Amino acid sequence: MASIFRFNVGGRKYEVSKSLLEQHPNTMLARISSEQWQKDPKAEIFIDQDGDRFQYCLDYLRFGSVILQVTVAKKAVLQDLAYYGVEDVDEG
Repeated sequence: MASIFRFNVGGRKYEVSKSLLEQHPNTMLARISSEQWQKDPKAEIFIDQDGDRFQYCLDYLRFGSVILQVTVAKKAVLQDLAYYGVEDVDEG
């Protein structure tokens, strides 16, 4: 199994460590990168969502919080986190 997963989110490329996804096993990201769903561990995983906001979702998974730029809507990032199956999000 790969130690890095490649995501293409809305045309933006990301590389995400397996260890980060393993810390959040109930998320959609962990499930779609699992051996059950991902037959070729080196293949890029396409997600049809906003690629610019995906970085904030990754930061939330890493740190449990995120600092948004003034041009990024908090509600949109919360909606993205829900889409990716991130539970118990601190909306503060």
